[in-house]
Amino acid sequence: MLLKIKNEEYRVKFGVGFVRELDKKYYVQNNTSVKYGLGIETQVPLLLTGDPVTLSEFLYVGTFAEEKRPTQADIDAFIDGAEDVEALFDEIIEELKKSNATRIKVGKLQDSLKKQEEEENVRKEVANQVKKEIQRKSMKK
Repeated sequence: MLLKIKNEEYRVKFGVGFVRELDKKYYVQNNTSVKYGLGIETQVPLLLTGDPVTLSEFLYVGTFAEEKRPTQADIDAFIDGAEDVEALFDEIIEELKKSNATRIKVGKLQDSLKKQEEEENVRKEVANQVKKEIQRKSMKK
C-alpha cells in the first residue's frame, strides 16, 4: 500500500518485519525472561474498533523498512486531515487480511470480535424482553 504525505509517497508493508516491530513493544515475559510477542493480538482489536492512535502506529510501523519514512507527527496530521477516516481504517484492515504475516490472526480476531458483538446483542435483547415482561406483569396488578 502506498501512503502519500506532504507530496511524498511511502510504502506501507504489513509483513513479518512489521509484526516483529510491534512485538518489540507489545509482549509478555515469563519467569525465565522469555518474551512472547503480542503485537497483533493486542493491537488489532483496537484497530477494529476505530482507535486512531493504533491506526497511526500501524501506518508508522508499516513504514519501518523505508529508507526515508514519515514522522509519527506527519502520520497523525495525515489522519487528522483525512476526508474519510473510516475508509482508511477499512483499507488498513484489508491490507492486513492480505498479508501472509498477519492474515490468519487478523481473521481470527475479526471473527472473535464479531462473535462477541453478536453475543452482546443477544444479551441486550433478552434483557429488553425481561424488562418488558416485568412491566407488563406490573401493569396487570
